[in-house]
Amino acid sequence: MSEMIVPGTYIDVRAEGLISAGGVATGVVAVVGTARSGPVGTPITLSGFSQARELFGLPDKYSIPEDGSNPLTLVRSLQLAYANGASTVVAVRVASPRAASASYALKDPAGNTLAVLTAATPGTWGNDIQISVSQARTPARIVGEKQTASFAQLGYHSVLPNQQNRIQVLRGDTRRVDNFNLVYRFVARDEAVAKNGGGSYQLANPKVSTVASINSIVVLDGNGSPVRAYGANPPSGVTAGTILYDLAATPALNEIRINPNTSELAFAATQAPAAGQSVVATYAVDHADPAPGEILITVWNGDIDFHAGEAPRAVAGDVLTASYLVEAADSVEVSLTHSQLKESYVVPDGRSLTALAAQSKLVRAVADAGHGSGKPAPDVAAYFGTGSNVGGANGADAGEDEYAGGLEAISNRVVNLVVLGGQDARGMGSVLVGHLKSTEETDLERIGVIGAPGVEIADFLGHSVAEGRLVIVGPGIRNPDGSTLPPAYTAAAVAGLIAAQSVQTSLTNKAINLPGIAVEANRGQQAQLIERNVLTIVSRQGLRVLKGITSEGVGQPFSAIPTRRIVDYAKYGVRSAANPYIGRLNNSRVRAALKATLDAFLTGMVEDEALTGYMLDVTATRAQEIAGQVNVVMTIQPTFSIDFIRVVMTLQ
Repeated sequence: MSEMIVPGTYIDVRAEGLISAGGVATGVVAVVGTARSGPVGTPITLSGFSQARELFGLPDKYSIPEDGSNPLTLVRSLQLAYANGASTVVAVRVASPRAASASYALKDPAGNTLAVLTAATPGTWGNDIQISVSQARTPARIVGEKQTASFAQLGYHSVLPNQQNRIQVLRGDTRRVDNFNLVYRFVARDEAVAKNGGGSYQLANPKVSTVASINSIVVLDGNGSPVRAYGANPPSGVTAGTILYDLAATPALNEIRINPNTSELAFAATQAPAAGQSVVATYAVDHADPAPGEILITVWNGDIDFHAGEAPRAVAGDVLTASYLVEAADSVEVSLTHSQLKESYVVPDGRSLTALAAQSKLVRAVADAGHGSGKPAPDVAAYFGTGSNVGGANGADAGEDEYAGGLEAISNRVVNLVVLGGQDARGMGSVLVGHLKSTEETDLERIGVIGAPGVEIADFLGHSVAEGRLVIVGPGIRNPDGSTLPPAYTAAAVAGLIAAQSVQTSLTNKAINLPGIAVEANRGQQAQLIERNVLTIVSRQGLRVLKGITSEGVGQPFSAIPTRRIVDYAKYGVRSAANPYIGRLNNSRVRAALKATLDAFLTGMVEDEALTGYMLDVTATRAQEIAGQVNVVMTIQPTFSIDFIRVVMTLQ
């Protein structure tokens, strides 16, 4: 409220009259089951069945399960739910402790493990990941390498001089960021050495650096075959001579001198290249000390040198960050392929692969503590899970504990219908009922749909569950090829059918999208199934629901599915309408606004034919006002559907 000190007009806005009930979800289906891929125990709201297949993989053949005895349940159930009208679906994959992620140990040429790559999620899908390692054709890029001590050497080499390379230093004491120009001691490779004006061979770059492991000179004949070699890495079959750097030395047989100041070459008198011969050189090129604002990088070992006074200091908390290229010759390309998805990483070692693979959709990588800095061996092509590597397993034998964990994962979500893929009332009925009761206590009411036990009518009649929030479904499904599925999968189809209907619509006599039913119930058996509270699919001008009932029992308040859904819808709506009033004034004006909001919601239900009528009163005594309480007394009359038509026919 405004404080009136300065003269003027003060307006107090009371917005209670604008409060309305929010939208209420009525067809959110949650399906819990086993799959060959995808995260375990994580609820995922799907965009459609195509995403379900992409994320959780295709189901195995029911009669020939991948593990030999436990068919996968999740995707098969999702397919039936979507096929019968489900649109908003939450999927939860569960797996037994036997579930495993396929892996592959990346090794160096000596057989040491550099990194272990593991499929991103457990399951046999990981066994289909193909890995190939080949010599890189492009340089590897190191991004964001950080150093807080030493500051003497980059983590990788040989560094490829490139304009993309960047090094910056964050000064810990001033928080200033210094960016440097980069200069290089580099390697000139396979240079065709030309003669200078004096007729001597002279390298193109002055200031040759004395690096015995790099510097190499080869004399070739007219056909390009080596005649003599000096220094490092001589061609096969050629004995290397010696490179001299002392200007006072005179080259003897099998010796060559490089003038370190002019890069001019001097051969032994009897070994100067003859007519038609040529000279090729690979050598390290030196560079002057770095000027202010420069960093000198030695490409062959990664050493970094700063101008005097510009080097970072560990004691000051300085941080060096470097991004640079590593030559292709010192890198490999690791490719991972699964179905249509391919990922490629150009890396110099196992540690860098681990960093890059953090963004992978296929794998997770862990570098080996002892050998992770080694270069992977090239010429590798293999599948995950082969040899001594761990094979993927689905954990398809998930039991009560795993399904209960999957239900717990959705216990705090707005869900209207719950399906336990592939499970029946005998094996998992109590688990599902426990979940339904616990979520009702937390104002997250929902209905469970589960298959009847067994495969025959007698088995269905033998169930022992009576619960107004649980629908038991039979019979099973017959596929066009003659194979059958148990009633658990019919339950998934029924859940999709319920989700597609408004809350007041009965499932009785509704057509359902199934290829066929495994068991045909005769009229007497149909009556028994109704009496035993089994929602039954029958063949009657197509496949239809015999009667849309819960397992509570004939004559009980919530024996009809629409009654249960209407009441749950009303509860969600009333909470949605009333919650915005919590914390507002408890006086007649606000209570009248609350009543008007509830009236609007309930009137909408009447107009939608979910209710035939209602009575509503919102009151509070003075004592209740003091206690912060409001009485909302509501009587609603749910709409009922026609289950029977009784005709009396008089003949004249």
